[in-house]
Amino acid sequence: MKKIILSVMLFTLAGSAIAQDKGAVFSTNEIVWYGLDFSNAKFIGTFDQGAGIAPATGYDMKTKWIAQWNALIAKEQPHFDFRKAFQKDNVIYDLEPMATVNKKVDADKCMAFNANKVERADVEASVKSYPVGEKKEGIGCSFVVENFNKTTETASVWVTFFDIRTHKVLLCEKLEGKCMGIGMRNYWAGAIKSIIKQITESAWKDWKRG
Repeated sequence: MKKIILSVMLFTLAGSAIAQDKGAVFSTNEIVWYGLDFSNAKFIGTFDQGAGIAPATGYDMKTKWIAQWNALIAKEQPHFDFRKAFQKDNVIYDLEPMATVNKKVDADKCMAFNANKVERADVEASVKSYPVGEKKEGIGCSFVVENFNKTTETASVWVTFFDIRTHKVLLCEKLEGKCMGIGMRNYWAGAIKSIIKQITESAWKDWKRG
C-alpha cells in the first residue's frame, strides 16, 4: 500500500511540474522566435528548384532554401502571425542561433525517400545545442522540422517552446501542414503558414486546456 501511495504522489508531483513548465508558455507576454530547425529534418521525395526547372540537391537545401524559408517568415510577419497564434503582445526574432544550427545539416544525408521519424528526445537534444542569442532569458520558440514530404505534399514539425536560459523544453507538440503556393520557397512556406493557422484557430486553445 505504501508503494502504491508513493507512486501516486510521485505521479502527481511530476504532473504538477509539467503543468507549471507549460504554464510559463501561456503566461508570458513575449516569445522569442528562433526559426525553423532542420537539424533532424529529411526532405522526402524528388525536389526541384521550382516549376520542374532543375533538380534540388541536399546541397541546395542546406546552402539556399533553408535560409530562404527562415528569412521569408521573418520578413513577411503579417503572413506568419505568431503574435496572433500565440496570443502574445510581442514576438522577438532572433535568427542567428538557428542559422548556426542549420549550417550543420548534412547535405549528403538530408534527402530521402522514406518518411523520417523525430521523437521528443530528439527535439530536446536539438534545443540543448542552440547557441546563445541576443536574448539570454525568456521563452523561445522553434519549429523542429521532421519532414518536408514531397510525396504527401506536407510538412511535419514539432512546435517547441523552451526556457532560453536553461534550454529546457516546456511544451512540444507535433503538427502537419499542407503545402500551398507557387515556387519552391512559397510552396513549403505555405505548409508553415498552414501550421500557424492551425495553432491560431484551435491548437493553442487545446494545448492551454490540456
